[in-house]
Amino acid sequence: MAISPRLSGDVAKRLAFLRDELNKHNRLYYVEAKPTISDFEFDKLLKELQELEAKHPDLVTPDSPSQRVGGEPIAGFKTLPHARPMFSIDNTYDEADLRSWHARVLKGLDGVDESDIVYVGEPKVDGVACSLRYEDGHLVQALTRGDGERGDDITHNVRTIGAIPLKLASGTESPGIAIPGLSGIPRVLEVRGEVYMPQHEFERINAAREKAGEELFVNPRNSTAGILKKLDPKYVARHKLAFFAHGRGEIEPDDFERYHDFITAIRAFGLPTNPLTRVCKGIDEVLKFIHDLDKERRKLPYGTDGAVIKVDRLDWQETLGFTSKFPRWCIAYKYAAEQAETTLLEVEWMVGRTGKLTPRATMKPVFLAGTNVSHATLHNFGEITKKDIRIGDVVVIEKAGEIIPQVVEVKAEHRKGKVAPPVPIQPPSRCPVCGGEVESEYDQSRVNDIEAWEKRCEAEKKKAEKEKRKPELPPKPDALGLRDESARYCINPECPAQLRERLIWFASRDQMDIEGLGESTVNQLAAAELLKSFGDIFRLKNHREEILKIDRMGEKKADNLLAAIEDAKKRGLQRVLAGLGIRHIGTGGSRALAGHFGEIDKLAAASIEDLVSVADVGQITAESVHQFFQSDAGKHVIQELKDAGVELTAPKRAEVAASADSPFAGKTIVITGTLASWGRKELTEKLIELGAKVSGSVSKKTDFVIAGEEAGGKLDKAN
Repeated sequence: MAISPRLSGDVAKRLAFLRDELNKHNRLYYVEAKPTISDFEFDKLLKELQELEAKHPDLVTPDSPSQRVGGEPIAGFKTLPHARPMFSIDNTYDEADLRSWHARVLKGLDGVDESDIVYVGEPKVDGVACSLRYEDGHLVQALTRGDGERGDDITHNVRTIGAIPLKLASGTESPGIAIPGLSGIPRVLEVRGEVYMPQHEFERINAAREKAGEELFVNPRNSTAGILKKLDPKYVARHKLAFFAHGRGEIEPDDFERYHDFITAIRAFGLPTNPLTRVCKGIDEVLKFIHDLDKERRKLPYGTDGAVIKVDRLDWQETLGFTSKFPRWCIAYKYAAEQAETTLLEVEWMVGRTGKLTPRATMKPVFLAGTNVSHATLHNFGEITKKDIRIGDVVVIEKAGEIIPQVVEVKAEHRKGKVAPPVPIQPPSRCPVCGGEVESEYDQSRVNDIEAWEKRCEAEKKKAEKEKRKPELPPKPDALGLRDESARYCINPECPAQLRERLIWFASRDQMDIEGLGESTVNQLAAAELLKSFGDIFRLKNHREEILKIDRMGEKKADNLLAAIEDAKKRGLQRVLAGLGIRHIGTGGSRALAGHFGEIDKLAAASIEDLVSVADVGQITAESVHQFFQSDAGKHVIQELKDAGVELTAPKRAEVAASADSPFAGKTIVITGTLASWGRKELTEKLIELGAKVSGSVSKKTDFVIAGEEAGGKLDKAN
């Protein structure tokens, strides 16, 4: 391709040309799927732009292609309200159900002739829902769906995604596209869409993780979600995420009459939309679209497990409205999972960042849903025992929405007549990475069954004693065993397989709040062998010269980091407990334990019975806390924190100014559901300020339940 000659002597014009040229080629690559230059030529233009902007920083613009990756890691995510709610989509797996939905649409549009109904069908991309807000054509905000009312601000990460324009095109760059009733880019344009990981990128990342001995990502969607929640945009930029727009948020002015007109328009503005989107006249054409897509979807470079069907006319969408959870004018049709048979060869136990031990099966390679498959997740040892999976078994594997498939069934009949019978799988009694202690977790429903039986027995014994008769005890449920195991965890808080993620969590805003000690810095300090334990954080003051050698660490930044670490020593027992990553202990549990025991030594000496007596601490949580403090690793961590001078006591609670007048003073309150004007965390903190105790479960001690939308079981129990 011919590139215009340099406009020597006029840097501003050259910069404008380079930006327009790069934006054009991004649009051709991501939106039109018709690239006209090679990656090498694109990178050459980008490098020239970066060099010119470095020499003339006064001419850098926020929407320049060079500004996609830049800036320091952020301290944490802000949660912000959506201008309009982001709803989930109801789904079906059955054609008869789909026709029933069509009938409900007709009923909701009373008087509309069936022949007038037009739908739009789109592939259901397996990604992470995101809302992009453009003002005057410039990207100003990107939010996750969150709870539908509020989402996390991930703008800094979304800016790194090449498929998402920082500045919208005027629409004239896409000749031949007619946009009914549209005079230009709306002043405010919110589009909803799916950030996703292309299949080839997912395979590249997993190959690298496997080579490094790290736990494999289960599927592209989980990978995408994890990457988008990283605090360092440079990390996000290294993973080539993509985007499809498929929905509407706030638009001002809104001149669109049909959904398909909206899709046509945003595509002209430079936002990628799915090229397989199809207008369907009536339900029969919808079903044809679903069948056609099913034939093509395995060849697509991204994961899709279904089709999304929407009423095209926007005024009809408004008439149909919403349930409490879903739009009535939209539904997802999901395809049945594909299965194949193969032989299980061996099982390897992978250690994740939370310490979870996940069994990973190696199988005889088999072709499934478009790819050769040789690995599958076995989930946990409870699943292995329930399905009686053995090494050497013929098993049925299924992809469903998972790119790494799962074992769903054993063909036990194939065991007959084998010279070497299949061998039972043995669970690890020690962590395969560090050799540390392993804790088993059990199916909560089975735990609940046994606890409920114990309570019924106790009530019957008291009643029988009062009536002077022999108690009639209900049948005892089977004792918890390996079949009920839901997970196995390495509980060594300094296990190398999980240490970095634990350190990042420990330093984060809601825990020890150490500003400057984010993911990128933790990784660099760990790579320099300066961080090998929690205690090492507080010994960094002895390594200032080594800290200055890490990337992008100047003297001022290093001094600010060391000052933040020193300040964190005063956070108190509740923050320390929340940061250590003890199984089942979050903000509420750490607050309850710190408030009850007051100091670390009393907590460490507490028996399981002492711990269970604390409000909001159940049997499983108590056992986890007790095991941590009695383990050698737990004792070592606490001693290191003591030696570093970290405060391990709970500060005396400040008197509440208006406690006498507050209806919440001394009351136990449970929050449930989605609240219109409050985030859960903010409301919890406010209630505590007003003298309340906020609990995570309803009991006889509960005074108030604050219930929002979709309150569910806690409200039912309170009533």
